[in-house]
Order: sequence, then structure tokens, then C-alpha cells
Amino acid sequence: MNRAAQLQNHVKTPVRTASASRAGSPTPPTLSWEQVLCNILEHTPLGLYRTDINGEVRSTSGATAGENRLRLTVVERKALTETFCCAMENEAQWSQRFCRRSADGHIRWLQTVIANLRDENDSQIGYQGFTTDVTHEVHEKHEVAVNEERQRLAIEAAELGIWDLDVLTGNCFFSPYCYEMLGYAPGQMQGSLADWINIIHPEYLENARRSLEECIEGRIDKFELEFRLKTNEGKWRWFRLTGKAATRDASGRGFRLAGTLLDVNQAKLMEHLLRMEHDLLNLITATSPVGIMFIEPDGNTAFANPRAEKILGLAKKEMLTCGDWSLLRTIRSPEKDGGEEESLEDVLRQGVCLQNACFLFTRPDGSSVFLSISTAPFLDKASKVSGTVVTLEDVTEQKRREQVISDNDHLLQETQRIAQLGSYVLDLEQQHWGCSSKLREILGIDERYPMTLQGHFDLVHEEFRARFVESYRSAIAHSRPFEMEYKIKRHSDGEERWVTECCEMTLDTAGKKRRMIGTIKDITERKAAEEAIRNLNNELDRRVIERTSQLVAAKKEIESFSYSVSHDLRAPLRHINSYSSILVEEHGAALPDEARYYLERICTASNRMGEQIDDLLALTRVGRAIMKRTNFNISQLAAEVVDMIQDDDVSNAAEFVVHPAINAYGDAALVRLVLQNLLGNSVKYSSRNPNPRIEFGQTTVNGASVFFVRDNGVGFDMAYVEKLFQPFQRLHGSEFEGTGIGLATVRRIIERHGGSIWAEGKEGEGATFYFTLSHPRKA
Repeated sequence: MNRAAQLQNHVKTPVRTASASRAGSPTPPTLSWEQVLCNILEHTPLGLYRTDINGEVRSTSGATAGENRLRLTVVERKALTETFCCAMENEAQWSQRFCRRSADGHIRWLQTVIANLRDENDSQIGYQGFTTDVTHEVHEKHEVAVNEERQRLAIEAAELGIWDLDVLTGNCFFSPYCYEMLGYAPGQMQGSLADWINIIHPEYLENARRSLEECIEGRIDKFELEFRLKTNEGKWRWFRLTGKAATRDASGRGFRLAGTLLDVNQAKLMEHLLRMEHDLLNLITATSPVGIMFIEPDGNTAFANPRAEKILGLAKKEMLTCGDWSLLRTIRSPEKDGGEEESLEDVLRQGVCLQNACFLFTRPDGSSVFLSISTAPFLDKASKVSGTVVTLEDVTEQKRREQVISDNDHLLQETQRIAQLGSYVLDLEQQHWGCSSKLREILGIDERYPMTLQGHFDLVHEEFRARFVESYRSAIAHSRPFEMEYKIKRHSDGEERWVTECCEMTLDTAGKKRRMIGTIKDITERKAAEEAIRNLNNELDRRVIERTSQLVAAKKEIESFSYSVSHDLRAPLRHINSYSSILVEEHGAALPDEARYYLERICTASNRMGEQIDDLLALTRVGRAIMKRTNFNISQLAAEVVDMIQDDDVSNAAEFVVHPAINAYGDAALVRLVLQNLLGNSVKYSSRNPNPRIEFGQTTVNGASVFFVRDNGVGFDMAYVEKLFQPFQRLHGSEFEGTGIGLATVRRIIERHGGSIWAEGKEGEGATFYFTLSHPRKA
């Protein structure tokens, strides 16, 4: 029961008496009807209440009057007064609904019913009313109305048709839009279920009947079908039908079904086209020679085609599991001039679109590939970037070819620059030739110079031009190579220079003369050098004749001197050796052992002196005789020298250390002299040390093997090291014997071997002499 009915039950008109004079004649209030109504409404409580004839509340059974006081405007008061006056004069109930704002700020709706109140004499003594809060009821009705309006608008916006089937009668209601979708005018088609079944395509009829029966029998609660219906024009269109049992009986059998009908023909066509596009896209991506990837905003790889898998050496599953930019982080650009590089992750985070940008990637197997990458943002329906499409190509081989071409071009340019060589190509059909930058420099021409065959002829010096033109045209006519040295006059400055030109004819596939390919080399310096060489040769021939005569005379003098030295020195040595031998043989028994020992030493020393004379004589022949270079054991040679120079005084004999098994390459006789001088000097200059130590060995200096002789003698001041190897220059006084020629001889022998010698020392701490010899020639 609604609020209005409740109010009618609460307020009842009092029973009138039979007095004819009182019937239909209500007692008017002492105040105006407008004032009475204002009194009632401004003090009306909720629930049942009574007022006097002027509208003053006398009894209540609800809330206090102040909580439900109504404030009326002038217009409201006038309108309500008219209806109130009419109802009261006609002995009728007055009922109105009001909207008011309560003290807490909420909007409340009140329903008020007022009737005349009479006593037992049927005299009007006041009014009886009932006021109730109908806010909830008003809100519910408003919500229902809003929902119905929303449903109507939604159905219209969705372009849905509605149907309602009475299973018992077979009658089916279809909304007008159902007929409109099929192209039928209102009333043109009957509303029975059979009529609609007749326009279903036979292919889908059985499925539609089965779904309908299953829903009626309760096996399914609702269903959804897609089928084709025949329109009024006789065409088949796709529709989607949804339905469910709206009402079922106690057994669960539906006797009323309802649902919607939607035209999906356009969607079906689009679905078909999308399926075709999807299949075509799959085919294209699967067979594409270019790798294709789709990268989501968070860096995950959502898609990769087979070519991308092959290029990166990763399976699609591996790429899809590489989240958080990890895959893109390893695809890096080659290092720039500044050494900086960036990854594909950096580029995509910056939102930069790439076009054939070069990147480098290392596959899991360790091989590196160059990638040409292009990117494009992928926009969703809201034009918001939802990912990035990345295409990549393996350009490793192309990069290698480009590098080879670049290297070859650079090598060619550098070769032409170093060789002062320029190249050109002459197109015989166009009579036009192009040349390298080096050739432009040689000829002194720029881009404005006419690059014609005649322009080429004009650069030739007048002295050679006629012969050059004749020979060049003859080479073209007979398809033979051309070569000629001639002078040119540079176009830019008129300078005359010598060049040599070589060119050959090339033919096309049909055997027709196509072009001449040639080179021009600046040989001005060579020509000048040839002239200088000719002059120098003439001068050298003159000097050689002069010097040869001088050398012949010097050679004869040296041979004479050598013979004299050899004869004059050997004769006394032979006498010493002979007389010593006679003493030992004839008077050895009469001599003490010590004397016999001395004689033997004299013989040995004289023999060694003879060998030294031979070595010195060989040294004088170093400049005019071939050295006898061999591989020999220099350690053994040093040991022999040590045995020869050891002092007899064993009390202060030097400790010799000779590193064993050191081999050298050179003239052993001359190297013996080197060791005799170096070891002898070490013995001499370390004699004042109570524990003299002399060492010969081999070490490494600046990566090269060198020999050394080291002692702990008096040493020398490094400030005078340059004087060591100069003839007759000595760093010590008369306290040490010597003539100052020994180290000069050593340096001459070392330099003759193609080696070097130097010394290091410190006063009071000894000296070390380092020297090198030549190495054996490789076979």
C-alpha cells in the first residue's frame, strides 16, 4: 500500500447530522483560508494531528512541529490556497506533496492530507490532518523513471531490437526496430514465431531451433546465436540474437522468453576483412626478409618474426622472456668519435624515431652483427603510443664490403698522393673525361676547366703537343695501349712539369670502343734527379779515377809498412824463442825449477806475441780485406784470454767469472783482440781492489742482446765517457800503464762488425763495457 492510500485511511471525514440547515454549509474560519493554511503547514508535525478552526495545532501524534515547518513562497501560497479553499468548501479532502530542505541540509518530500473536523452536532470545529515523509518513495519512482529512460536511450544507441515470445500461444512481439533492420514497413510482416523462422538461413535453422528448445526446457538459462536473415529486399544479412527465459513454471519450463536482436552484418564483414588482413600480415611477417619486432612501453618484446629470430640468434620464446629492456640494452650503436655509445633502449626511451640507423649486437654464440634499425611508434585508437615497431636488417656483409671499398678508396688516394699519380676515364662517345682529385692537382685545373678531349690536348706543352695528339689518336684508332713522357703547362700557374701517361682502351659487351682508362704521374722530380745523377756520375767518375790512383799508392805504402813491421818484430821474437829453447834443451838439467819455469813462460809469451802481431797485421787489413765471419763460442774465447792475462801473483789474483755457452757471430780473431783489450783493462784498473772481480757475460738492453765486461776497479767519471774511445785519450794518469790506443782499436773492430760499444761507470765502484756484434744473415 503506497503512502497516499495510507493517508486516506488515517484521515476520515466526520459523519454529518441529519439537520438540513447544516448540511453542506461549513463554518468559515475567522481567519482567511490563506492564513489558515499557512498556520497548518508552518506548524505541521509528522503523523496525525488536529487543529482548531484557525489552523492552530491542538493535538499531535508525531514529531514536533518545528522539525517539519514548511516555508512557502507567495506564488506557492496562492496556488495552494485556491485548492485548499475549494476542497474545504466542497467537504473534500485536500492532499498535496511538498519538497522541503531539512535543518541538516537534506531534501525531504512530505505528503499532507487535510479534512474538515466536526463535532457531534456536525459543526466544524477544526481540521484533521496527516503528514508523512515520502522521500524514499519519490526517490524510488525517480530512479525507476531514470533507469527506464537510460534503458530506452541505451537500446536506441546500441541499435538493438527487442523481442518477447509467449511460448504457449507462439505469439512473439518484435519491436519496430527489428522490422526496420530487415527493411519491413510497419504491419508488413506478421509477428508470429513461424514467420521469423521462415526467414532464417537454412544453414543456421537447426541450431536456432535447438537453442530455443533447450532454453524452454531449462537445459540452458540463456543463449546467443549468430545467423543470417533474409531482408525484405531478398538479401542475407548477419544478425546476433540473444535470449533467456523471463518466466518459468514450477517444473522449470519456460513459458515466456525475451531477448535482443542486433544487426552485425557490418561487423561480420569487418571481421572477415580483419581475418584476411591478419592472415596476410602473418604471411608477410613470416616470409619477410626484414626482422620485425614489437616492443611494449615497458621494454618487453611482445612479437618477433622468424627473420628477427635468425638475425639475433635468439628464439622467439627467449626474446619474449627477456623483459625489462634487457634485450634492447645489448643492442648498441658503434662507438662515436668521442667514445660514446648508446643502446636501442636509450633511443626508445627518448621517443626518437630511427631510419636505417646502424647498431651492433653480439649474439649468444659470440658472433657480432651490424644491424640497420628503423623504428616507428604504434598508436592505439586513442592516438596514444602503445608500443614501438622495430625493423632490423643484418647489414654485416654490407658493412664489410663498404669498409673494404672505403679502405681501397683511401688506399688508392694515398697511393696516388704518395706516388704523385692521378687517374682519369675518357668517355669516347661523349668526348668527356673525369679525373681524380690528385690529377686535378697535378694538371692545375678546377671544376670550371673544360673536361673534353681537346681540353686534355691543350694541357700538353707545345713542344710535345703534335706528337702527343698523333700518338693518342692512333692508340684510340687501333685500340692499343698508349704510353708517353712529355711536358705539360699547368693551367692554374703556367708552370712546366714532366709527366708520364699510360692508358688502355676498354670495350663494352658488344665489342664497341667505350672508354680510355689511364693514369698520369708527375715525374718532374725524377727528371731533375736523373739530370742530377748524370752530373753526379760524371763527377764521380772523375773522382773515382783520382781516388783510385791515391788508393793504389796508399795500398803499396801500407803493404810495405806491414812487411817491415812483420819482419822487424818477428826476427827478435824468433831469437828470444830460439835461445830460450836452447837453454831448456841443453842446460835444463843444470837450471833450477824456477828458472826453467821462467824460460817456459818466455817461450809461451813470445809465441802469443807472434799471434798478436798477426792479429794486428790483420787489423790493418780490415779496410781492404773481407772479414771471416763465423759462428763461434765467445765464452770459450773469453776463457782463453783470461788464461793468457792472469797475473802470476795468486795472492791478489782477480776472480774471473765467464758466463758459459755464449755464441757470437763475427771474426773470431778480431773479437779476441776486443776481449784482450777489455779484460786486460779490467785487470789493470781493478788491481788496487783487495778483492778484484771481473765478469764477462751477456744481457738484454732495450730488448736487444748485448755482451758486457764488468769489473769493480777504479771506474771513471761519466762526464768524460766520450774520451774513452778516442785514440791516445786516457782518463787516468801515470799510475796505470798504457798508450791509450786499445779502446780506439776496440771501437774500430766493433764498428767494422756493424755493432756498437758504450760504457757505464762510477768512480771508485768499477766500470761496465757493453758491445754488440752483427747477427748472422738469414738464409
